[in-house]
Amino acid sequence: MTNQKLQTYFFGFLLLATTILMVLVFYPFLGVLALAIVLSITFQPLYNKIKIIFRIDWLSSLIVIALLAVFIILPLILIGWQIFQEAQGLYGEISTNKIMYLDKINTFIEQPIKELIPSFSVDFGAYIEKLLNWFVSNMGPLVSGATQTFFEILLTVIALFFFLKDNDKIRKNLLQVSPLDDKYDKLIIEKLEAAVDSVIKGSLFIAVVQGVMAGIGFWAFGIPSPTFWGMVGILASMVPGLGTTLVIFPAVVYLFLIGSYLPALGLALWGAIIVGSMDQILRPIIFKRGVSAHPIFILFAVFGGLSLFGPLGLIFGPVILSFYLTLLEIYREFSKARE
Repeated sequence: MTNQKLQTYFFGFLLLATTILMVLVFYPFLGVLALAIVLSITFQPLYNKIKIIFRIDWLSSLIVIALLAVFIILPLILIGWQIFQEAQGLYGEISTNKIMYLDKINTFIEQPIKELIPSFSVDFGAYIEKLLNWFVSNMGPLVSGATQTFFEILLTVIALFFFLKDNDKIRKNLLQVSPLDDKYDKLIIEKLEAAVDSVIKGSLFIAVVQGVMAGIGFWAFGIPSPTFWGMVGILASMVPGLGTTLVIFPAVVYLFLIGSYLPALGLALWGAIIVGSMDQILRPIIFKRGVSAHPIFILFAVFGGLSLFGPLGLIFGPVILSFYLTLLEIYREFSKARE
């Protein structure tokens, strides 16, 4: 074996060993770094606009983070705590069979179907209990571990500050390290940024708006635990064809069964006119560029992300889907170039 080959193998071994160690070192913070990268891609246009005004990198990045803290991070913490409290309360009530109206809802839905399928039965209490159990078990550590949560948020903010400020330098270093041609590297970065931007600002933003509007309707017309059911409405809005109807219709039935006929009519109109129209209004405005995935794939990506990453999977699931679709597009471009 020549000295040159020995040096090459030794260097390769050192690089591989160091890479493994680096992965182990950064592994506890992969979620933090991934979230910071997604946020930096999403809010890079805002940073660029602010930088035009102030012309200072670190100040522009700091202003973006301040805006995010005021309008996104703090409200999310408060809403997360409220959802956790309401989920715990509902879980306790269902576990002790205190919510009697669930039996009425079961009977209301079972009776017409049993005339066609005698063996049919449904237990909404069991389904809701499983859903609440998932929320309590997944959000509990996030909310109750205040010190760890604060530390992770602080690290995310610090990472986001540098990702925004040094975006051009990081992009340049990635182009230099990558073995692909620069044109493919640039295409991958551009497509990925467009895909993340499209998914986050598109499907997730529309789902959040519809869930918030549904939650406001639940609160206005007297549905218990409106914040929790609004969160469920965010997930339901991603179901193709049905959307928030999966949450609003049972709420209307509940109001009808307890004799609140006017609130039931009001919630039905609110869901059909206000909540339902959000998708038609926002989708043409937001989906102007990027990889547009089919809603059914986004739905599975969200639930798969939630099961794999917990609450952060609401973001990571669609982002991984967008990254995969981006790579498929790049592969098609690469294949055409080779031909």
